[in-house]
Amino acid sequence: MFVQIHMLQSMPPGNPNRDETGQPKKCIFGKVTRARISSQCLKRNIRAYFKNQFGDALAVRTKYLPRMVANALRNVISGISDDELELIKKKLATKFKAEVRRGTEAEEGTEGNEDAPKELAPAATTDQTGQLVFFPPPFALESAKLIASFRNENAAAYQEWTGASGRQNKELTKQQKNKLKKDVDTFEQKVFELSKSLTVDIAMFGRMTTSDVVMNVEASCQVAHAISTHEAIIENDYFTAMDDLETGPGAAFIGSGEQKTFFDSGVYYKYLNLDIDELKKSLLWGNDRAGIAAGALLEAAVRANPTGKQNSFANHGAHELILVEVSKGKFPISYANAFLKPVDGDDLMAESAKALAGYLHAVAKAFSPADTRRLLLAVASGSVDIEAAKRVENLKSLVDAVAALVKEGDPA
Repeated sequence: MFVQIHMLQSMPPGNPNRDETGQPKKCIFGKVTRARISSQCLKRNIRAYFKNQFGDALAVRTKYLPRMVANALRNVISGISDDELELIKKKLATKFKAEVRRGTEAEEGTEGNEDAPKELAPAATTDQTGQLVFFPPPFALESAKLIASFRNENAAAYQEWTGASGRQNKELTKQQKNKLKKDVDTFEQKVFELSKSLTVDIAMFGRMTTSDVVMNVEASCQVAHAISTHEAIIENDYFTAMDDLETGPGAAFIGSGEQKTFFDSGVYYKYLNLDIDELKKSLLWGNDRAGIAAGALLEAAVRANPTGKQNSFANHGAHELILVEVSKGKFPISYANAFLKPVDGDDLMAESAKALAGYLHAVAKAFSPADTRRLLLAVASGSVDIEAAKRVENLKSLVDAVAALVKEGDPA
């Protein structure tokens, strides 16, 4: 089963997702400049909103696994020395190669497979893995317990793994060395098996590592960069402030040209999809739990606004059109090409909704799976009719309807 979500959202002036120069992100589409919100930014905010739905049953995305395991070991192994912990942290750190993106740092929120060019280098410190990796909350403690058992049950192999054996293992026979290597490999395989226990956000957004002790996870959810349906113009302003105790005219502070604030506004088209079969495979779930997760993803995608510059602009705009398509066949189609020719007019939301509906009616007949079922929440200027789409009145009804369709399973 496959779920696709298409949304139109009008956002007032703001700068929710900045580039390295402080300007709103943008792109060229249809030969004109469009406002853009990166998929990494959207996914980051979806994951943050998941806290409201899944609580602490979410992954931690961090470089500090070695430190977390060492802290857990202090409680698991009484009296373990700092020197021994340093060896363990160093070993864990070397199990992950560092991602170094050429020309820029990795952007906050990069989940799953990313196409940005990257190089691999050894981890910088023993406290860090050198790359951001998703770990379920119990992973560090469970890994510490495995290390403690390894230490107690096979001291020679444990010392070989940590590097504490020094020169003494060089005097072993080839057969003995092979056995030590086999025992170390068996231990690391246990850690790898532990990494197969996933959370819903790992299953949705994937996990890609350069480590052989943590399992890579194919993302079941794809999120597109949001783009404006029309040409966007970036504007700027500068900061001024008044002194409350100053009675004379004029501002007490006027920002310089280097302290300008950039902003734009736009009607954004957003698209994401969820492969229900892949999600169930990763989490070993049935249709019921997958339906809850699909509804949670939809609600998070609608509710979670990017947080950039919100204290300055508060540009929280409602989604006036949300279309959800559910089908047995997996055939992802973004309707971004509805705006290849930028829309224009007095009401950009209304024109965007018309363009989306017109494009959908043409493309869906040619390419959408025959069993596709559509749900539509369209209000205000975004209110249009979409052929064979069941209309709902509010977001809760839409979330419940999507969850019910997934729980129902594939249509006959």
